[in-house]
Amino acid sequence: MGSKHNWKNVENVKVGDRVGYVMGPPGSYAEICLYPAERLIKLPDYISDSQAAAILLKGLTVSYLINKTFPVKKGQTVLFHAAAGGVGLIACQWLNKLGVEVIGTVSSDEKAER
Repeated sequence: MGSKHNWKNVENVKVGDRVGYVMGPPGSYAEICLYPAERLIKLPDYISDSQAAAILLKGLTVSYLINKTFPVKKGQTVLFHAAAGGVGLIACQWLNKLGVEVIGTVSSDEKAER
């Protein structure tokens, strides 16, 4: 993380931290990006860059689906196709935690065991 910033009110990250960002303008391939500090997430050392990219992409996809595309509410029932995939696994767990009944489809008996 660069240092050309007013750090007075920033508490979640510091100069030199390895970070990911959420919900910002495109620019992940840029050498320099400017994002609001509240959109930055400090990445723990035990999570690789490729793991962080996958986690953030899939997790943000689920967040968009269940909060923006169709805001779900406790007690609703959701049919989720490809429930054993990366997005599906996160979505089913997240929806379950929200009190939503989830019906998931998968392409094989093996995937149904997940």
